Amino acid sequence: MKPADKIKELINKSYVRTTPETDDRILDGALEHLEKLKQKKSAVNQPNIWRIIMKNPLTKVAIASVLAIACLTGLFLWKSTGSGIALADVLIRIEQVTAYMYQMHSTVTKQQTSTDLISTVLISQENGLKITTKRIDTNNNEINSGDTYILPKLNSVIFVVHEEKMYVRLKFDDTKLAYYKEEYNDPRIIIKQILSCDHTSLGQSVIDGITVEGFRTTDSAYDGGFMGYADFEGRPEKVDVKLWVDVNTFLPVRLEEDIVMKKGTRMHEVSYDFRWNVVVSADDFKPVIPEGYMSSGEIVVPAVKEENAIKGLRLFASLAGEYPDNLDTEILNREARGLIGLVKDSFEEIADDEKKKKKLTGELISMMGPAFFYEKLVYDNKNPAYYGQTVGPDDTNKVLMRWKLDNGQYRVIFGDLSIKNVTPEELAELEKPLLEQ
Repeated sequence: MKPADKIKELINKSYVRTTPETDDRILDGALEHLEKLKQKKSAVNQPNIWRIIMKNPLTKVAIASVLAIACLTGLFLWKSTGSGIALADVLIRIEQVTAYMYQMHSTVTKQQTSTDLISTVLISQENGLKITTKRIDTNNNEINSGDTYILPKLNSVIFVVHEEKMYVRLKFDDTKLAYYKEEYNDPRIIIKQILSCDHTSLGQSVIDGITVEGFRTTDSAYDGGFMGYADFEGRPEKVDVKLWVDVNTFLPVRLEEDIVMKKGTRMHEVSYDFRWNVVVSADDFKPVIPEGYMSSGEIVVPAVKEENAIKGLRLFASLAGEYPDNLDTEILNREARGLIGLVKDSFEEIADDEKKKKKLTGELISMMGPAFFYEKLVYDNKNPAYYGQTVGPDDTNKVLMRWKLDNGQYRVIFGDLSIKNVTPEELAELEKPLLEQ
């Protein structure tokens, strides 16, 4: 049966009674989604763009990278676990819900130190996503930690950090905020993640008096959730994700995620108390910023693309006289901050100088562009290489950076930042002197 026919069949036999207009809208949306999947077989994994900004004392807030939503092929979309419920049915049902909310308990353990968070998550398909988070201290007291707003209409993310009495406003430049929801446990994105991974059925059980059916994945390709913490630790080493769904409504009841990262950090999250089709208004997603809170100003996040990588390399070289030795984000961040004089406490010293803050932040983000772009190439399996340790601005014919194109050729950025497409044979000749050093 074709995927399109499967969609029609699922909607026709849906447990939820909807109006013809609603059925048409859902059907059209699903068919449109399938068509897009045919045209675009792999989503771009957006690397961490703004965590570097938060390294300075003013902006100490743990935020996550922009990650791509895992792309689902028609085969993955309708892959069955052999159970009575297909996860694709659940995904279609959630898409019909205009607004919902749930609670989440998160525990992050790193170097024998644990952080416990309790969050209330409110999601509206029209207005965006709001998260209110409280930290549990050693005396089991709840401390109002912060609020996060993901606002598609404004193409912005806003963090209000109560413990630091400050807020951060991120503005995106042609980067869709749908990517960001993956880090904050939007159930729609979580289900797409599970569908794209190897997963099995846990059979039926009862949770809080509700008959549920469970699904599980231990596939290390899963990389959703965890309130943004996962991105700071690279790819996961161990994954154990379990989702339980109400057999009558086809809606999630409980989600457990247990992840161990390669650096040893363990993240455990439980999402529960789901409330579906809650009544919300635009005012519920209007950021509330208490009087007196400091801000680093609006931070414009540029697109992760070739021209911005070159722009960053050019700026770095103009200040340092050479290119960065390494495009590791942590290493490049330290070097870039040193070049622009962003030393300890510098943001406090210019707290009232919005123009200077904006200039420093813009320069820092620009110089991080090559690292973000290189990280994207790694995620996309483009076989990238970087030779900044031995190639400088005067090396016109030497390869500074290269990556593989879809047509089998390679894209090369030379030392003078000129660009050229070459064949694999031509690349081998160009790289020979570099590899012999």
